[in-house]
Amino acid sequence: MLVVMAGAGGLIGTALRRSLESDGHTVRRLVRRQPASPDEVRWDPVAEPSSAWVAGAEVVVNLAGAPLGGQRWTRGYKSLLLRSRIDSAHTLAVAAAAAHRPPRVMISASGIRFYGVDRGDEVLGESASGVADGFLPAVTRAWEEATSPASAAGIAVCHLRLGLVVSRCGGFLPRLLPMFRAGLGATLGSGSEFWSCVSLADAVRAIRFLMARPGAEGPYNIAVPNPIRSRAFTHALASAIGKQALLRVPTGLLRVAMGQVAPEVLGSLRVVPTRLTEAGFESRHPDIASVLDDALHR
Repeated sequence: MLVVMAGAGGLIGTALRRSLESDGHTVRRLVRRQPASPDEVRWDPVAEPSSAWVAGAEVVVNLAGAPLGGQRWTRGYKSLLLRSRIDSAHTLAVAAAAAHRPPRVMISASGIRFYGVDRGDEVLGESASGVADGFLPAVTRAWEEATSPASAAGIAVCHLRLGLVVSRCGGFLPRLLPMFRAGLGATLGSGSEFWSCVSLADAVRAIRFLMARPGAEGPYNIAVPNPIRSRAFTHALASAIGKQALLRVPTGLLRVAMGQVAPEVLGSLRVVPTRLTEAGFESRHPDIASVLDDALHR
């Protein structure tokens, strides 16, 4: 099948594209620069949408958005984080809705911060209510709402409420590894916060599962079935590389060092993939040991 993808150069997009192409599917990549190959098409998320971008596609995938990490969250960057997500999702949804033969499904990235900044020990399946307080929860809610033109046109839209994707190729893990390998690994915050992670391999498998599943629509949590507390993640990572992690960075110090970003990215969210599990999806890496093994050694 033909899959049109925005954000194909990111961590998940790169892995998903390679997986699809290895199985004989065609991936048309939407890029904002001059196309460098026949499978690339230039687009502009803030320009007038063109149905030509998605012509002939059975599936449209939107993974575009400015990265959350690696930058200070200034007022300007927060605006970029919001606009890059809303603009790409809305523009692609309008283009899909306007196509002569609309795609069967639109797969659009979202995030587990839809559920809020910190929900403690509460188990959060897709039926859990969202919380608008906080920057990332507001961004995530607007991100999902931006796809409404596709839904209104009868296109099934799946929202990927992604947990922390664990991979040595990108995301947060490469920033942690040098400290842990130097014996400076530390538990962040109190250690009791739930972290909902997923291996890159399972994130790609879940997206492909939704692409192929008739009737798939709405929000899907993309995370391990068994979320763990941050202290357990710290000790599992240290153990995986043959080190110890005896340090702890208190929440107060994190707030000083990271500013308003700290509670937004480190709050406790115990997210579980209820709908994926009920649909028959089986995680290959259901616990932190297997997630880290896949990330570090495969």
